[in-house]
Amino acid sequence: MTRPRLAKPTLPWPTRSRADHEQARERTLRDATRLLTDGLCAVCRERDESERRWLGYFVTESHTDEGVRARLIAAAGFCPAHTRHLLADASLPWLMPQVHDAALTGGRRLMEQEHTRPAPCPACVTGQAAEQRALDTLLRALDQPVVLQAVLEAAVCLPHTFALAAQADLAQTVQMTTAARARLGGPAGDHEVVWLAGTDPDAPHRRAWHTGLDALLPHETEYQQHSVLDRWDADAAMDCCPLCLAEHRTSHRFLTWAATATGRGQPAREETGLCPPHLHDLATIGGPNTTAVVQDNRDTWNRRLTRYQQLITARRADRRDANAYLLAAARCSACDARDAAGRRQAALLGAALLDTVRARIFEHAHGVCLHHALTGPTLAPRAYDILTARLALLCWEVEEVLRKQDWHTRYEPRGDETTVTVRAPTVLDGRVYAGLPVPPAARPALALTPNIGG
Repeated sequence: MTRPRLAKPTLPWPTRSRADHEQARERTLRDATRLLTDGLCAVCRERDESERRWLGYFVTESHTDEGVRARLIAAAGFCPAHTRHLLADASLPWLMPQVHDAALTGGRRLMEQEHTRPAPCPACVTGQAAEQRALDTLLRALDQPVVLQAVLEAAVCLPHTFALAAQADLAQTVQMTTAARARLGGPAGDHEVVWLAGTDPDAPHRRAWHTGLDALLPHETEYQQHSVLDRWDADAAMDCCPLCLAEHRTSHRFLTWAATATGRGQPAREETGLCPPHLHDLATIGGPNTTAVVQDNRDTWNRRLTRYQQLITARRADRRDANAYLLAAARCSACDARDAAGRRQAALLGAALLDTVRARIFEHAHGVCLHHALTGPTLAPRAYDILTARLALLCWEVEEVLRKQDWHTRYEPRGDETTVTVRAPTVLDGRVYAGLPVPPAARPALALTPNIGG
């Protein structure tokens, strides 16, 4: 006999009381107000502070966490900006070998896998999550007049204004884009580059390398009068990745020209579009044409906002298509120049390696960095072989430094392998030093005495 099934009792869904809703609303307003009261830009600040906190905790605690190490291995190390942040930290001597070890482990694995790219930098992922949380907080509170008014008065940068406008309701979007257009059409305000491009904590670190890049430009001009192979020999002889060298030298030359050219030799409007990092770099280089280039970028964004408003108000396009148009990355002429230089240098490397003499010389040179092997243009097989050898040697040095950090090896003398902490980035990712060799001042002094201190 089959037993009849008893119906499950229907439980009422828990409901939130009006008091709960009011408390949540007040909490959201408090959070949004807190974000908007500390200066430009509220969202950038949350992202940057989250990244700093994550890196601080990484230095003191989480570098030993297996999950964190797995993420660092998958990313083949940190991005250039966050590597520079750690290199500037007092933790350099003891922590960076562990970071390099993770980058080597992940990078060598990726080299063995076709069509596989590194995962995102874990510090960047943390910052992006904080950035989205801040945007969500402001979006939930946009119906509060005090919050909307702060956004209209440029409490967030232009890129994050775009992000809010793409997710807000139509009336709020029109208000935000109208206010942004008014500012773009008026005189430049205080902190104009920060408003146009957002904050950039790495900009001062990049500025420190401008002097070295400046010194390269006259030499490159001089070598243009020599044969192509002479020019290649000069680049290959430098103790750095030749592709990173060409890319950073070219983008710096472009930005210097854009900032300083005047009269008929200055760039045309279609040549002055810049991404946020390069807009910050242009501002730090400075020059008589900087204001004009910044104004060209203002005009470009103003035209994009005008077109976006036409699309969303006339309903000639789906809102998602209009948002995609608004949020699409702008073309950056400095990035274009950099990428073209990298491709041409890679092609020249391939041609030079066909020459027996040049191939033998390149075997004793620095070689291409891991970053370009994983993400750059296709390289000649010999370039990969040389990089594999460099990585094997670097791996031994890193392991040796880590071994000598142990208390039980304190009687052993320290050797040149201790400088691997600052040398490794040129092999792992030449972008860390802006494509340049490690300056002598950055190398730690060798301790040739026994490692008595542990």
